[in-house]
Amino acid sequence: MTKLSYWCYFTIILKVYVLLTMSCCPVRSHTFLENSEYKCKGKIEQVDDLDLYVVGDGEKCVIWNYDIFGFDGGRTRQCVDLLATQGFSVILPDYYRNGFFITPGDPGLMEHIKNFPYSKMEPDVNRIIQFARKRGATIFGSIGTCWGSYLVVKMSALPDFKAGISMHPSHPKMMTLLEENEEEAYKEIHCKQLFLSAGNDHENVFPGGLGEKVLGDKLRVEVFPDMVHGWVTRADISDEKNNRDVSKAVELFIEFFKENM
Repeated sequence: MTKLSYWCYFTIILKVYVLLTMSCCPVRSHTFLENSEYKCKGKIEQVDDLDLYVVGDGEKCVIWNYDIFGFDGGRTRQCVDLLATQGFSVILPDYYRNGFFITPGDPGLMEHIKNFPYSKMEPDVNRIIQFARKRGATIFGSIGTCWGSYLVVKMSALPDFKAGISMHPSHPKMMTLLEENEEEAYKEIHCKQLFLSAGNDHENVFPGGLGEKVLGDKLRVEVFPDMVHGWVTRADISDEKNNRDVSKAVELFIEFFKENM
């Protein structure tokens, strides 16, 4: 390899590294998972220009907040359907609109994240809650993967929410990008929280991290040291360890909602 070609190669690698370290996902994260063979159990409903994937009925409603792979990424809808079988009404909103998604290495990712502060999404959240109430919901919980954990933190400050679950959470990085104060956001949370953190997730979502320091006994943290960011919805479950820890995460989020809603 010539000095010039080596320098070009190094420059490309450096650019990719910078994009990943400045994204909401850690450097080593699961990428897009093809899951098109899965047959969805829910249906698409619409509130104004906001599409909602809806499955299940009942007074206990969980709002599922997706990752940056969007409305039909990986196992997201599969997990939503599974949660609904446990007696919950589950709503998956398409905040990005029209099925849009983005990947961790996309150079437009940071700008995309900055385009979705809670102040912009709050009207959507209000519409979702109103829609759920019309369907009979009285008790709410929220769950989010990656990008979606940011919304879990915000929703968990609302009075009707009884539980929040963040799986491979990205809200510490997102709040930095959005110039928001993570500690102050935790102080607004009033309901029980569960963090399911991968081995390479941000230190703030680990035992002894900022989340635990602020939330105290409101927060339970479960770390999956063998997993990397994105495993619940994007890891290949033909791998024994991935299958084991995806199954464990599913058991934990179902159990947590049953205990706290």
